[in-house]
Amino acid sequence: MAIGFRAPTSLASKAFIIAGIVLLLLVPLLMLRGLVSERTALREQATAKVAEGWGGDLIVGGPILTLPTLSTVTDGEKTQVIRSEIYVLPSRLTATIDLNLEEKPRYVGIYGVPVYLAGVRLAGEFDFQALQSQLHRPGVTYLWEESRIRLPLSEVRSLREVRRARIGVQDISFGPSSQGPYRGIDAPVQSFENRQPLTFEFDAVIAGTRSLSILPVGSTTSVAMHSNWPHPSFQDAFLPVEHTVTDNGFDARWQVLELNRPYRQVWMQGEVSEAQLLESAFGVGLYQPVDVYQRGERAIKYALLFIALTFLTFFAWEQVSRVQLHPFQYLLVGLALSTFYLLLIALSEHIVFLLAYVIAATALVLLIGIYIAGALHSRVRGLVAGTAMTVVYGLLYVLVLSEDYALLLGAIILFIALAAVMLVTRRIDWYRASEPVESD
Repeated sequence: MAIGFRAPTSLASKAFIIAGIVLLLLVPLLMLRGLVSERTALREQATAKVAEGWGGDLIVGGPILTLPTLSTVTDGEKTQVIRSEIYVLPSRLTATIDLNLEEKPRYVGIYGVPVYLAGVRLAGEFDFQALQSQLHRPGVTYLWEESRIRLPLSEVRSLREVRRARIGVQDISFGPSSQGPYRGIDAPVQSFENRQPLTFEFDAVIAGTRSLSILPVGSTTSVAMHSNWPHPSFQDAFLPVEHTVTDNGFDARWQVLELNRPYRQVWMQGEVSEAQLLESAFGVGLYQPVDVYQRGERAIKYALLFIALTFLTFFAWEQVSRVQLHPFQYLLVGLALSTFYLLLIALSEHIVFLLAYVIAATALVLLIGIYIAGALHSRVRGLVAGTAMTVVYGLLYVLVLSEDYALLLGAIILFIALAAVMLVTRRIDWYRASEPVESD
């Protein structure tokens, strides 16, 4: 009677070999993560290219009065006249914004970039009497006849139409602002001679891609925004006081006071930088809840755990059913599992993610099922393996799609799977399983 072994290696040696295969599969998985990063960068380049021609992250503010001044400064026997500017903000600003995404995104290669057109209506009032104490500066001459109205706008090229621009009873015609630290458009105004409260109206259409923010330049600023985008990301300095989000879009309202900002209603040139002004902006970003690359990266993050769990299941199955799989067969199965993620990313760039996932997962399940059936000479065992893989990758899809509970669901699913393997193999005597057995 001859003495033989159940496997070409001992149980412990085989376990170490399988663990080595799992670690070896880190190489293609790391390459896949690099691929996702590369494709994400290409998409960002596409977004930037569309933004160059259409309009990017926009910031728009209410009107600012630019008032030139002359100051007489005496230094010993020398007297100088210094020309400067004072910036005056409105006492009240009301903004109504209707932000609508275009039905068709703009494409650069295979990358589609969502774009929007926003109707922006600004209204408010300058109250010079209320600002009299701040405007009264000894030795300063105010050149009211040279005053200009400036409308801060981060990208002038994003303007598509100016429907109405009026201050008091005067219709004004804007042009690009060529001077001053605050970018935008401006126009000369001759309506300030009596220093009485003066109303303004501005109605325009602007184009952008990823976000729209407002500068709260009013002593009291009220903003109401409506959009057909169902995934808003409220951002920057202030959150809305109320908002409603549905599958058809969102409505939001902001209320900001002068006391909430780091600058006053009147300041001299150089006292408030453009950066300080921009820090007070608030608005909304067109948040992509989970795009194809985020989903692909999330799936890859779980890949090593799912591969290790699959190998652990096969290894336990060997001990329970007395079947044998060669380490090379483990390697082939691991490569097939890794290829699934490459196939998923490639397909999801051209078709909807759900369909891409179904195609990639179906191809993987069929491949693994047919391979196991042939390797073990049993259609039943191949069917069992295919069914198990279907359940596993069904659970992975839930993890990939879940945005807020991915970690919790992943921890629960992996714990349940590990517990199932432990319970199935709890009666195995691993010492006895490692010993040589008799064979004829």
